Amino acid sequence: MSRKLFGMAGTLMILSMGMTGCASVVEMQKRITNQMPEREGSIPNYQYYVSRNIVLTLNPEYSDAKYNAATVSGGIARTFRQSIQISKSTPGVVPKTVAVPYSATEEGKLRIGVAFEADDEVRLWFVQDDTASSSKFHFDYDDDAETVVQYGEAYYDVSWEFQGEGLITRIKHWWINVTAGVVGFFNGTNVAGADNEPPYLLIKMKTADDIRGARGRRIQ
Repeated sequence: MSRKLFGMAGTLMILSMGMTGCASVVEMQKRITNQMPEREGSIPNYQYYVSRNIVLTLNPEYSDAKYNAATVSGGIARTFRQSIQISKSTPGVVPKTVAVPYSATEEGKLRIGVAFEADDEVRLWFVQDDTASSSKFHFDYDDDAETVVQYGEAYYDVSWEFQGEGLITRIKHWWINVTAGVVGFFNGTNVAGADNEPPYLLIKMKTADDIRGARGRRIQ
């Protein structure tokens, strides 16, 4: 084998080894759980993400209505954060310790609670769009207008990044957010547009067994 061919073979071998053990982040779909070793029971074994940067802004009126003066419960004062940012690079888990890590709606849609912080009870809930195996998981809204989500014991207005903005607009929003203590290219509002699909749930799938380099055989 010539030096050039040997070099090409070595490069291909390195690439194939590099691909082994990789993981890819894909849309969470019901068909994925059908392929899991324990089906829905395997849901807590994977890493999750959101598809876009999101911001949760406390809705005190809605929270109070839900909890009947929710600032006090059993003599203990409640305090909720005014704003929470979850970027699309923030990893989340479906905790194994909670009583209900996932559930099914009356229509048979799968509903999944993802924790992005240390408290397993503070979760963001996602639900299947429909019962089709290829449907995505979007926010499980708590109100008919689909603007409020539950996060822990409080209720928040949710908004997300609009990725169709031009560079100048992004820089302007980034500067506004930096001065406000919110880091990231995110404007904090829902902007109408072709690229305004609400955030959906992503799952990190291992692909170690999908691709490997052929070892070859030598003549005996």
